[in-house]
Amino acid sequence: MKKSSTKPDKGAGVVILNKNEYKDKMKTILIDTTKFLDLGPANNNDNTAKIKTLIQRRLIQLSNEKFISKTDYKAIRPTGSQRPRMYGLPKTHKKDVPLGLILSMTGSAQHELGKWLTSLLQPVLQDLSVNCVPDSFTFVKKVRNFTFSPSSVFLCSFDISSLFTNVPLVETIQLCADALHNNNVLPQPSFPRDIFVELMQLATSSVEFSFNNNMYRQIDGVAMGSPLGPALANIFVGYQEEKLFNFASRPLAYFRCVDDTFAVFNNEDDCNTFLSHLNSLHPPYASPMKRNSITPSPSWMCW
Repeated sequence: MKKSSTKPDKGAGVVILNKNEYKDKMKTILIDTTKFLDLGPANNNDNTAKIKTLIQRRLIQLSNEKFISKTDYKAIRPTGSQRPRMYGLPKTHKKDVPLGLILSMTGSAQHELGKWLTSLLQPVLQDLSVNCVPDSFTFVKKVRNFTFSPSSVFLCSFDISSLFTNVPLVETIQLCADALHNNNVLPQPSFPRDIFVELMQLATSSVEFSFNNNMYRQIDGVAMGSPLGPALANIFVGYQEEKLFNFASRPLAYFRCVDDTFAVFNNEDDCNTFLSHLNSLHPPYASPMKRNSITPSPSWMCW
């Protein structure tokens, strides 16, 4: 029996896997035709060079037209590009140990452009990150300021199913464009809205990658591994939260780190009502929030 080793999706350690079982689990995810398109063997279907040339030519043109500076062009133009590669990390904390998809895009034609666009999106991200905590240390500091006792309230966590691949890419890019170009408060890029949208699409849409020497194209969602992935996911969810708190009562506490949310309510009924509101925000997309756990004791602090 062939085996392979990898690290787990969360935490430290080494996971030993049956190689054939690993491949089968990956293929089960990649056969989702709403998210991925099977392009065929990598030997005949690797378009990395074409994608690099396409991005390079457009960036040269924008530089010549003074929409981006020569310095920025040199920093973000793709050189010596490698094709992105997909792999999975075992979620050892979940039943049947599913895999979390990771797309390695370092060195890809889109990577430096994605990093640059991520820096432009920081004002939007900060504006929509009111409910976010960057790490568990910040979370614990906030928890220590609570004035209520854990035994007197209802504690729970929410999880968004497959957030990255379920982020509606076109809609989220338009949301970012609106925030940057139709807002008198946030700083605007040096180029017009249509060019911003075009560059975002070049960096994120139809990303082609390989797994097990076969090429695929991601046809929706954000590539988990793209520099833009966390920013776009947080912006999309933050925008939905902003809409939610315009009509729904806030919980006693509400903190989110990307797709994991901790909330405190007066009782379970309030929690279930709030969860229904969450799942009604964006019904066309199959990424429902689900309630993971209810632990009315101090153990919930180990998030």
